[in-house]
Amino acid sequence: MLQIEEVEFAYGGSQAVAGCSFDVPDRKVTGLIGPNGAGKSTLMEIIAGGLTPSSGRIVFDGTEIQGLGRIRVARLGIIRTFQTPRELTRLPVMENLVFAAPNQIGERPLQSLFRRGRWAAQERELRLKAESLLEWVGLTKLREEPAGSLSGGQRRLLEIARAMMAEPKLLLLDEPSAGVFPAVRKLIAERIREMVERGITVLVVAHNMAFLSDVADDVVVMAQGKVLRRGTLSEVRADESVVAAYLGGGHVGGTS
Repeated sequence: MLQIEEVEFAYGGSQAVAGCSFDVPDRKVTGLIGPNGAGKSTLMEIIAGGLTPSSGRIVFDGTEIQGLGRIRVARLGIIRTFQTPRELTRLPVMENLVFAAPNQIGERPLQSLFRRGRWAAQERELRLKAESLLEWVGLTKLREEPAGSLSGGQRRLLEIARAMMAEPKLLLLDEPSAGVFPAVRKLIAERIREMVERGITVLVVAHNMAFLSDVADDVVVMAQGKVLRRGTLSEVRADESVVAAYLGGGHVGGTS
């Protein structure tokens, strides 16, 4: 589904991603781990089109995507969530979901003017889909509440539902379980596995090893902008080079 080949990126003189290469297999959950400053979030932003690498290639489903920009990458089916949820705080939960749907007739003035019947039908379809997703993440009762009034865990769930509303082929999840209660973390893990059953490929950045053990088919370890190791979670946790990379920033066997 995704090939990352010798990707490099620097902030000023600081090398954040340094010749990073790995594949993301189709319809699997690939975990991306590493100590703070390893380049994980920067790489996610490069894949999503928010940053352009100084060198290297990113190939998604046969198409080179490096440097295309967020909008074109999203239209290809790559959708990203963030460490800090970015909901539209003043809009109701339901409107946050409907807003995220792609290819809306209302976004095109001429079509919305001359195809009002189709526009109304699409609006009904989107709201039915949004209702289904809200039920899927347990937020149905909050659909008319302002998104800014949600708790941290509820915002995580809303962001996942909103990402699904955008019809992803590849979903980039950046710390989806951070700062949530164990019950919500368990629900998020279950929903990620269900995404894969629906045919979605997932690349997830996470520090919580218990969470990764529930969701990831394998993991890629980054350190100093490069891939240090790849394998199952148990394999990388037993690797002395991985343990050494984590020293001073928590250990790879922990839950945070």
